[in-house]
Amino acid sequence: MPTIAQTYRQSLASGLMHGEKVKRLAGYGIGDFGLNIYWHSLSLILVFWYAEVVGLDPKLAGWIYALGLLWDAISDPLVASFAAANRSRHGVYRPFLLFGSIGLGASFCLLFWAPPLEGWALFAALLGAAIVFRTSYTIVAVPYSALSARLTFSSVERAELSGVRMFFAFCGMLCVTTFFFPLSREFGPDQEYTSDGFFYTAMLGAIVATVALSACFFFTREKPPLGGDDIPRGWSPKSFLDAFAQNDALRLLLLILFLNSAAGASLSIPMAFYIQSNAGEFANKEVILSAYAFATLAGTPLWTLIARSFGKKKCWYLATALTCLAGLSLFAAGPILIAGIPIQIIVFGLTGSAFAIIIWALIPDTVEYGQYANGRRDEGAVFGSSLFVQKASGALTGLAVGYLLSGIGYETEREVQTAETAAALGNYMALVPAFLLVIASITLFLMPLTRDLHARIVDELSR
Repeated sequence: MPTIAQTYRQSLASGLMHGEKVKRLAGYGIGDFGLNIYWHSLSLILVFWYAEVVGLDPKLAGWIYALGLLWDAISDPLVASFAAANRSRHGVYRPFLLFGSIGLGASFCLLFWAPPLEGWALFAALLGAAIVFRTSYTIVAVPYSALSARLTFSSVERAELSGVRMFFAFCGMLCVTTFFFPLSREFGPDQEYTSDGFFYTAMLGAIVATVALSACFFFTREKPPLGGDDIPRGWSPKSFLDAFAQNDALRLLLLILFLNSAAGASLSIPMAFYIQSNAGEFANKEVILSAYAFATLAGTPLWTLIARSFGKKKCWYLATALTCLAGLSLFAAGPILIAGIPIQIIVFGLTGSAFAIIIWALIPDTVEYGQYANGRRDEGAVFGSSLFVQKASGALTGLAVGYLLSGIGYETEREVQTAETAAALGNYMALVPAFLLVIASITLFLMPLTRDLHARIVDELSR
């Protein structure tokens, strides 16, 4: 039997290990809190800001969103390649979080500044600000995402890491949905939406996000890669084509990412316009968007537990089924309101966290799958191509939504949109995301990567 001293040392070691795990999970997660103050300000508010506050035509607003996100997608593989080859005493990816966060915050303020210009000069200035912000965002967000592949090599713990990350991410979304619109009115005269109000709100958000990203740098530590601390290959056309050809899990993952990103953008971008079109019946935008964010946040621990207990695929299928049911009810019966909040939007928020958790747990697992298959650890190729596909999909969807708004007769000058316009927006949100997620579920079914297979791969690579 172990002595009292041995038992004490074992319990102390266990407590230290548990403390290190909590520190790793929370330290990584808080970084996504900061990033999602930026991300959800763009996905939920930016097009609305361009159209309703700056006064751009919705098609032009959609073009700025799409071109900015497309540039983001193009720059992702380049930054992934540069980051993967980085070597410093602070690690491979962590330095980007600390040194890139200040520029990112400044560019976010620039994004919500309305220059005193008109016509195409205004369009060009806003597009330039979007390009600057997207570049700054890529410099921080890509290394942050790739960092997950160096914090742990356990598929189960990666699901937990992804769940904690999404919890903090949706806390960031909740801050945006709860405070952005009210603060914008508070900083503006007479409780109206003004460019100054949006600018000062963006400045406050940038300060909070910069502190969160700096905390992520200080509370995380990277591990050397499996198979030795050689320099992983960065992204290049050849490295991507090699990884794409030899890693069947990556090919399926990229298709899932494209479909999932399109589904998410098809829901989030038109949501503020949908609420505005039903202003006579619905609660205020911040109330509905906050309820949506609360539902997403509440779903995060639930889906993390389901993914950990039953596997990522079953978790995805269940979330897809619930999304389809909510979408069909919105299409067939219209919005079902409780205190002015559509129940279907609550369900969309609840299920949305499941897809994010699974996506970010699958991507680092795909790195080891490819390493086992072809002998190379293509972190740059996997993360670069994954983020490229995700952003390109969102860019195309943002452009489509801009044209949709013009095509269904949405007019920014109207205080109340027509019933036909409101119905068309509701039908789009009801059917398009559900359809895309069903196709993604079929693709996920074909994915060869499982929890048991990944555990065997990690065990083999560790030798």
